[in-house]
Formats: sequence, C-alpha cells, structure tokens
Amino acid sequence: MANIRMSRINSEIQRAVADIIHNRLNNPDLDGLIISVTYVDTAADLSLAKIGISVLSTDDTRDLVLLHLSKAKSFIRRELAKLVRLRTLPDIEFVKDDSYEKGKKLLDLIEDVAGKSGETDD
Repeated sequence: MANIRMSRINSEIQRAVADIIHNRLNNPDLDGLIISVTYVDTAADLSLAKIGISVLSTDDTRDLVLLHLSKAKSFIRRELAKLVRLRTLPDIEFVKDDSYEKGKKLLDLIEDVAGKSGETDD
C-alpha cells in the first residue's frame, strides 16, 4: 500500500516539475533546450525528493542546466506546493540522469561488434 502511495507521489511531482520547468520558469538560458524530468525518487518520510534531469546537449550545458535549476529551487518548490497537495512537501534535489547517453554508447558498441562480426563472415 505504501509503495502505491509513493509511486503516485513520485509521478505527481515528476509531472508538476516538468510543467514548472517548461511553462513557468522564465530563464532565457534554458530556452530551446530539451530538458526531461526522467524520474523522481522521494524518501519514505517525504523529507527529500531526488529529481532526475536529462538534457540532450553537451556535458557543459547539462551542468549549466543543473546549476540554473538548483538556483531556482525555491521558486520551483513554491510552485510545486501549488500543484501537488501534500501535508509535507519534500525538499528537492536535482540530479543529472545520463542513462540516455549510457544507452546510446551501449547501442553503438553493439552495432560496432555486430558490424565487425558481419565483416568476417564475408
């Protein structure tokens, strides 16, 4: 029962933070970037919510996005309180999610190995 509740809380926070970043956060440095909220992991006592952020760009730009989001944390948390009804709103922490890049590297390696094994069969 608690897992279902935490899953609902995580998905509500994820949806709300994505909406805040895309529609309510006025930061010209973030305009034109593809920013995804990939996951939310909230502690069982609702003290902290780790929010995974993925950006399709260079490493420097990803770090810059995380820096801007961290600076806007109080604004995002205030807006989050308006969108998500919880008695205790968790503190938020933005975390870089590089699972897309890891997956892409893995696919490139698989294609490379498949290409090399295909060349030896000829």
